[in-house]
Amino acid sequence: MRRQAAFTLVELVMVIALAGVVAVMISTVLVRPMQGLVDQSRRAELVDQAGLALSRMARDIRLAVPNSVRVQGSDLELLRIQAAGRYLPNRLGGDGLRFAPGTAAECTATGNDCQAFQVLDPALAVAGARWLVLYNVGAQSGGVAVPGSNLWAAADADGRHVISPSGSTLSFASQAGQGVLRLQPPGGSFAFSFASPQRRFYLADEVVGLRCDLANRRLLRYTRSSLAPAFSAEQSEVLASDVSRCAFSYQPGSQQRAGLVSLTLGLSRDNEAVELLQQVQVDNAP
Repeated sequence: MRRQAAFTLVELVMVIALAGVVAVMISTVLVRPMQGLVDQSRRAELVDQAGLALSRMARDIRLAVPNSVRVQGSDLELLRIQAAGRYLPNRLGGDGLRFAPGTAAECTATGNDCQAFQVLDPALAVAGARWLVLYNVGAQSGGVAVPGSNLWAAADADGRHVISPSGSTLSFASQAGQGVLRLQPPGGSFAFSFASPQRRFYLADEVVGLRCDLANRRLLRYTRSSLAPAFSAEQSEVLASDVSRCAFSYQPGSQQRAGLVSLTLGLSRDNEAVELLQQVQVDNAP
């Protein structure tokens, strides 16, 4: 009869034991690289999230009206530019802008309308704009905004300001190669504090704010249609979660150098932490 080859139970047990030893050795060798790959992926995700949040903040800051960036506690606020352009004075013998109801021979706009002025852009985007800003110098005294010279303060004693009163109506009409921008203040009359040497003006649509909500480990972005400080959770969105550190600082700069906003954002999750710093230059030439 033909002989049959096989293996015994003892041999089978020995093979299983040896296979287990080999598997343990392989897992011991591979566990650290695998854990490192998982940790690296987690850190990369945190870096991507922080980088995206910083990019969005930098974009808002670059759209700020000159000298409108301010830091108050854990908030950074700015007035966002919707459009900008150059103007022609609306009164004879001056470079500024003054508005009053009716018409007068000294008013240079079409039809001698004293509530309008000519702009050099025939397609100026006015829809949605709430404020007209002219030569906001952002003056401060002892860290407090100066009335009539800083858009975050009230008008001066004569009612002059660098920003049009809230509630003003803005309308635009295009003409051949130019346009006419009309401002109707709630009180009827209004005058800007200064004339712009470059005859430059800005239209702003809303206040944009950034808040470090460390109690809930979040970075928030909010908007509002009023200059007065007011935070509404319903008008905010989360730019980043898992926030472990968040800080804003602002240096206004001078005539020789631009302003500088420093943004610090740290995120942590599952024993992994990253911290990024980004600085954004602000052109404060009004």
